[in-house]
Amino acid sequence: MKTQVDRIPARYGPSVCQTYIVLPAGGCLMKWLVVLDPIEGLIATTDTSIALINEGRRQEITVDTATIENLFFDSCASVLAEDLKNRKTRRRLADYDLILMRKEPPYDLRFHYASQLLSLSGTRVINSPLALRNFNEKLIALPFVDHMPPTLVASSPELIAEFVDAHGHCVIKSLDSFQGKSVQQLKVGDQTAIDEMTACGGQPVMVQKFLDRVYQGDKRVIMLGDRVLGAAMRRPRQGFHANFANSDALKTELTDREQQIVDQVGPWMVDQGIHFSGLDFIGEKLTEINITCPTGIIQISDLDNRNLAGEIVDYFIRQVQ
Repeated sequence: MKTQVDRIPARYGPSVCQTYIVLPAGGCLMKWLVVLDPIEGLIATTDTSIALINEGRRQEITVDTATIENLFFDSCASVLAEDLKNRKTRRRLADYDLILMRKEPPYDLRFHYASQLLSLSGTRVINSPLALRNFNEKLIALPFVDHMPPTLVASSPELIAEFVDAHGHCVIKSLDSFQGKSVQQLKVGDQTAIDEMTACGGQPVMVQKFLDRVYQGDKRVIMLGDRVLGAAMRRPRQGFHANFANSDALKTELTDREQQIVDQVGPWMVDQGIHFSGLDFIGEKLTEINITCPTGIIQISDLDNRNLAGEIVDYFIRQVQ
């Protein structure tokens, strides 16, 4: 099968221009829409969304993109979609075979309204807009609290201080952030940090017992449906924030205990309409479940000498055939 190769336009910035996009030479098999953050702000060499877009186009799928600001309703749920050549066209969401919702947190009102428009699309959306509305990325793990480190969700500075007194060294997290942003260490007597993170009791947060194993690494497990697609250990280069942005990605496997947890979590998530997710483990403890914009497939592909983007696109195709 012959293909034509072109570069992403220069307006996307030098990092993205280094990535090649494959243009289908013949007719398209499917038409997909990827809703994501502005492409010019993404790093092409490591971004999961760009990898999926590239792979979809390589497989002769027509892939349009849009930000949530380009979703609208005019008699029906619609989008001002952008194609590979940056041409914008008004399209009905129902005209697409599949929609990938890949907007990064925070989950704010703009995200909320976008999810409602996607629910009116009549098209399969991964992950389910209803699931994105129902499950905060920090709180979604709470049904599996037996597999988590000691965890508190509260606004009350008094309750948080009591929890820290009981467990000693902790971390405090905002509920709407990502990539370790707005995550601070918390020790007994750190009342100022508690007041700042909770806006003096007006904002709920998550507090967890600090796990020293984080210095050895935070394990990201990519789930496709109810099975493990791959995993990587993210070892912080400095400090305790373990993510792909500031950590070394190391080859890893799941322990028996982690596999047992995955076997419980995976089917439950599929039942909620969540087909692409990232589970985070520290020392065999489940800490978070990422469902809005899970990342890591490029790093894991490099470590395992696999094409995870291809496996994911194949799975998505089966979901809508």
